[in-house]
Amino acid sequence: MVTVLLIVVGLLALLVALLFAALVEMYRDIRQVRDALGILDRPLNVDIGEAAGARPSQFGLPRALDSAGSALVLFLTERCATCHTVAAGLPKPLPPALWVVFEARSEESAAALLERFGLTEFVAHGHVITDVEGEITGRLDLHIAPAGFRVEDGFFTYATSVPSTRYLKSILPETFRLREAG
Repeated sequence: MVTVLLIVVGLLALLVALLFAALVEMYRDIRQVRDALGILDRPLNVDIGEAAGARPSQFGLPRALDSAGSALVLFLTERCATCHTVAAGLPKPLPPALWVVFEARSEESAAALLERFGLTEFVAHGHVITDVEGEITGRLDLHIAPAGFRVEDGFFTYATSVPSTRYLKSILPETFRLREAG
């Protein structure tokens, strides 16, 4: 009887080991599929050239960024599916340190995109900017989207590609308010 019980336990242990191995293989396959589709969060550093150490207003961005302690300028374009996905996942209301530049072919297409992604109300606040015919991105010599440019103490410091909303949320600058002692 004990021998039969040991055999059953051994077979169950073998079955659990096989199922675990199949699960590990399934996760590897899913990662390979995500890698092939390009949906892994693999940001790339973006060479910002002459923009490094320059004020954002020099390139047509609002002067308010020149005095920003820490901000992120997100560049999106209407011709990019990833940009559409990132725009759809933007937190509402927009975080105060996030500025969005939406490149479009015309004012009409820009208005349609802003309406589609619920960003129209933020244009009045100045945190969403339409870049008709790529004037701002042309001055920056930016040919990659979506891209996030970091502003520190009013100057561009570096840029990175933004492959997903999850990555965007991880690089957003956070501001903390200090309380008075006592």
